Amino acid sequence: MADAMVLPERTLIVLGEVRTCLVPASGALSRVEVRNLLALKPGRPVRSWERPIPMAISPTMLVGVDCLLATGTGARAEARGTVATDAVVVGGRVLQSSVRTAVVRAARPQREKWEHYLRRGGVTEVINKIRSDIGIDLVHGFLHRPMGPDTLDLGSISERLLARVRLDRGLDQRSPLLTGSTRLQWTARLGAVEVPHVEFRLEDDEVRTVQITVRDIEDLAVAQQFCADLAMHDWLLTAVVNAVEEADRYDTASPDSARVLAAVLEHLAHLWMPGAHTPPPFLGLWQQLELRPGFTRDWDSRVGQLRNRLSVATLAALREAKVSTTNW
Repeated sequence: MADAMVLPERTLIVLGEVRTCLVPASGALSRVEVRNLLALKPGRPVRSWERPIPMAISPTMLVGVDCLLATGTGARAEARGTVATDAVVVGGRVLQSSVRTAVVRAARPQREKWEHYLRRGGVTEVINKIRSDIGIDLVHGFLHRPMGPDTLDLGSISERLLARVRLDRGLDQRSPLLTGSTRLQWTARLGAVEVPHVEFRLEDDEVRTVQITVRDIEDLAVAQQFCADLAMHDWLLTAVVNAVEEADRYDTASPDSARVLAAVLEHLAHLWMPGAHTPPPFLGLWQQLELRPGFTRDWDSRVGQLRNRLSVATLAALREAKVSTTNW
């Protein structure tokens, strides 16, 4: 899991984005291949875990930002600081770029030297005078307003990191499935709740938005880990839906249809494990998501449909082969 952020008491909100896609390779990467792929910062180790499902994370890298923050009301929020970025590989098959920054009220209303911000990795300070309740305004601005040329754009930072890893020369670019990437944009802030609360929405075929509310600042610091786990499982669901749609382009008993369906079972089905890399304070959020929209119920239904279709295709192919070889 990514390092938990150390958040100042003046933290207003945490903003983040996770992009998820299939590793562009014909087979699952080995542990050595994953380590080589994620060694993005010389001299810094790639961290990895084997159970319950293999996962590896690149060294955290910082991107300096000096810009405005989007707000729902148009209130001006001048910010300067750094965005923390990681690349992640799960099961040797799923690739993610994860970026986030904690927005805090600056101790002094002025720009500091960059050394000041580099000592506080993943923290962006609002320099000008702002309202004390600007947190919800930042939520609406980040999730629902188009980014202007001078506005913090976490999407471009996460896309740049994802593209860097996907184009690595060690990948053969021969993916067994036609799957796109998804973007999960998230916010986490403090609020009057007893336990963490989540609101999850599918905005379109690519973009998802998540709003998290927690009571304690310690929970705020690890919200990114839950969001990365959620982003991966949402992408798995999307990949299965896309695979079934691709299989529909072919005849039910055709080898092409069977190839698409079998690839999902071989490369993705075993990766479904909600909460595997979610911090304990957020495990309850999976219970909320299982009730509505019902993640695992949806997954089981779609994978069951996929297996049934593959069985029908196999029987049809066998029957066709038997008829064609019968000596009349």
